[in-house]
Amino acid sequence: MLRQLEQHWHSLRMDGTIPARGDVDPAAIGSALPWTFVLQRVAPGVARVRVAGQQLHDILRMDPRGMPISAFFDPDDRSTLAVHLEMAFSDPAIVALPLFAPSKFMRRQVAGQILFMPLVDNQGDVSRVLGALVTNKPLGGLQRHLSIDATKPTRYDPINIIPTPALQPSKKPNAGGRSALKLVVNNG
Repeated sequence: MLRQLEQHWHSLRMDGTIPARGDVDPAAIGSALPWTFVLQRVAPGVARVRVAGQQLHDILRMDPRGMPISAFFDPDDRSTLAVHLEMAFSDPAIVALPLFAPSKFMRRQVAGQILFMPLVDNQGDVSRVLGALVTNKPLGGLQRHLSIDATKPTRYDPINIIPTPALQPSKKPNAGGRSALKLVVNNG
């Protein structure tokens, strides 16, 4: 499922740019759609779930839309999650983390993975992430959270961006070649 979602994301990269949120086609995602989410960055390392597939509802046993993605995670791992999430937005990069929820009374261990892939907004800023959270079974509600599995490797693939002409900074302050600032002095 993660591979299918990532292939769709790569297919949207026209001329080396990062895809926009509006470019994502749910029909092209197929079987990965129930595990898929779109996050919106609200602060460094913090993102809220804006779109969530049915399996994400089932993992938490509630609707995660509007919640921070950290709601899925053990409080001890939320700062580590924030660092990796910020890499997806700022670098930008594809980031994948191995996950688990330890076994507890009457509950077996849960294994999973989360994938973050950057998306741009209408202004060309990386403020969204397309991703998926896949587990081998439901968590069983908010009383149980996922942890980042430090015994397994994480994935970090920086994105080589080819800037679009609209996003390239101007080399001159203005067309006339004069300074963009003007000093006004009032000696009176």
